[in-house]
Amino acid sequence: MMFFRIFFLSMGPLCALVAYMTVVRALRLGRAWRWTLGGALLLCSLKFTWFGLLGGNIFLPELPAGVIHALSVCNDFVLVLAGVGVVWAVVRFLLSRCRVASAQVPDPTRRRVVAGTLACVAAGVGAKGVYDGVRLPDVVEVTLEFPDLPSAFDGYRIVHLSDLHISAAARADRTAGVVRLVNEQAPDLIAITGDFVDGTAARRRADVAPLADLRAKDGVVGCTGNHEYYSGWAVWRNIFHGLGVRVLENERLLVRRGNETLAILGENDPVSHDSDIQIAAGMVPYGAFRILLTHRPTRLAEHAAYRVRLQLSGHTHGGAVRGLDRFVARANEGHVRGIYREHGLTLYVNSGTGQWAGFPTRLGVAPEITLITLRKTPTKEKE
Repeated sequence: MMFFRIFFLSMGPLCALVAYMTVVRALRLGRAWRWTLGGALLLCSLKFTWFGLLGGNIFLPELPAGVIHALSVCNDFVLVLAGVGVVWAVVRFLLSRCRVASAQVPDPTRRRVVAGTLACVAAGVGAKGVYDGVRLPDVVEVTLEFPDLPSAFDGYRIVHLSDLHISAAARADRTAGVVRLVNEQAPDLIAITGDFVDGTAARRRADVAPLADLRAKDGVVGCTGNHEYYSGWAVWRNIFHGLGVRVLENERLLVRRGNETLAILGENDPVSHDSDIQIAAGMVPYGAFRILLTHRPTRLAEHAAYRVRLQLSGHTHGGAVRGLDRFVARANEGHVRGIYREHGLTLYVNSGTGQWAGFPTRLGVAPEITLITLRKTPTKEKE
């Protein structure tokens, strides 16, 4: 935890220094202006410091949502400006090496126009990133076919949510908006694959309350994510039960249609030190079609050994930012978002219905509510 604290507290100021060296110094301004702009960049980069000073916790600040979003926009501005500033510095260097006339005789006005443009781009990207991180999610419709799906469940509709991260940055109004979108899909089952909430029950009880309005024919089920165990899971367990959300802790739920059965398995997140697919899969009828809810999109071979046919996961937030998603995939056995088929098992990774308050930013990866329709693969007639 100390490593993460140091990393998040230092990342912003380091980017502010890079932005100063690559953009501000290139403007050839007077000392007073350089110090003013450098100081402004530093102040904008101290998001996690402000979270700690004003909100009491650098990871879970108790501040108005608008303040969290504004500080995040300022921080993202610095991060993006540092990135584009490095590119600009490389371009200037290459032009000087090629002895381009305009590069040999710097034009202060031209440089200021370029720098101003880069600053506007960085501000726009930062604002768009936070907007996409906190707005209501898109509804993504997915059809998954299985030859062994029981006929009674052909057309079965599951709404898959993950990583709601209900917090000071995503309060009751957003939760209610998500609930409205989910109920409009008229699902047979609602499945939530972890990271429901960030914060204690004393702080967030009212913000999760709209989950009680979720409606599905076969109910609302879920599994724990890693953030549940950071937020006092022993208390939250009973609250979610009271809201009508059945969190399967190495447990199973059997959904029956006549003589056919859908087995919904729930596995605890590994951070609990109590994650056991064997217990969840125990005593499931032999012919049941098995769907596993597990927070992390990993361990597919192990889960397939227990005849799991569909795994629903989250955790990755789809990588959150295009380009960075490849690094996120590497940390999750190559899985980051969407459909994967491995070991005779189908995995669907939800890109995240919400976003952690510490980084409420998305670029090119929209938040999502997934509507999954199960279909039985048609049997080909013999000629």
